[in-house]
Amino acid sequence: MLIIEPVPCLRDNYAYLLRDADSSDVWLVDPSEAGPPARAIAAAGGRLRGILATHHHHDHVGGIDELVGDDADVWVAGHASDRGRIPRQTVFADAAIDAWLDSGLVLAGRRLLGLHIPGHTSGAIAWRLVGEGGEPDDVFTGDTLFAAGCGRLFEGTPAQMHRSLQQLTSLGGSTRLWFGHEYTAGNLRFAAVVEPDNRAIAERAAALPSRTTPTTEADERATNPFVRASSVEELAARRKAKDEFRG
Repeated sequence: MLIIEPVPCLRDNYAYLLRDADSSDVWLVDPSEAGPPARAIAAAGGRLRGILATHHHHDHVGGIDELVGDDADVWVAGHASDRGRIPRQTVFADAAIDAWLDSGLVLAGRRLLGLHIPGHTSGAIAWRLVGEGGEPDDVFTGDTLFAAGCGRLFEGTPAQMHRSLQQLTSLGGSTRLWFGHEYTAGNLRFAAVVEPDNRAIAERAAALPSRTTPTTEADERATNPFVRASSVEELAARRKAKDEFRG
C-alpha cells in the first residue's frame, strides 16, 4: 500500500513523500530543499529509494544533491529533455506529449507512468501512479497544473499549455492531482473575476482548507479558468491577465 504525504518546503512549495506501508521504502517528488523531506523520511523510518522530478527549476530539485548524498542506489527520474538540468538524474523518461509512457518503475505495487507536459518548461513531465482495486490514479503535475490555476509560460507556448492541461484532466473525475505550490486562494480570486457567475468557484473558495493538495480532475474542470479555456487564444488571454492580476 502506498501512502502519499505532502511535505511543505520553502515558502509555498510542496514536495511529496511516497511511503510503502509494508516496507521501509520511500520515494520523493520534487524536493526543493533537503531539510523537510529528510525529516519526513526519518519520521517514517524509511530509506530513500528514488526521486521523481517534474521539471528542472531549482525550487523543485534544490534538495536532490544533499538527499542523495553518496548513495549510488538512489535513482533520480526526469524527462529526457531535462538531461543536464536535473541534478543526479539517472532515469531519462522519453515520455511523449500524446501518450502516457510506462516508465518500467513500480512503487509499492503501483505502476508509474510519465507524460510530457510542456508549457511551464520545455521538459515538464507528469508522473502518474495507476490506482489499484478501484482506487483513483494519483498524478503529480508540478507547476503545469495548480488547483484553479496553471504555471507561467517560461519556456512553452499557450498551445502547449492548453494541450497539457487537457491531457491532465482527461483521466476521470476522481483522479487526484498533486501540484507544486499552495496558490489556490489567489487562483480562485482570479477565477472569480474571469467567471463571476460560476457558483462552483465561489463555493470552492468559501470552503477552502489551509492545505489544498490534492485537487481532483472534477474540481479543476469545474473551477480552473485555464482548464476551462475553450481555445488556445482564450487560454493565452487568461494567462496574460493572470500575470498582471493583483487581486
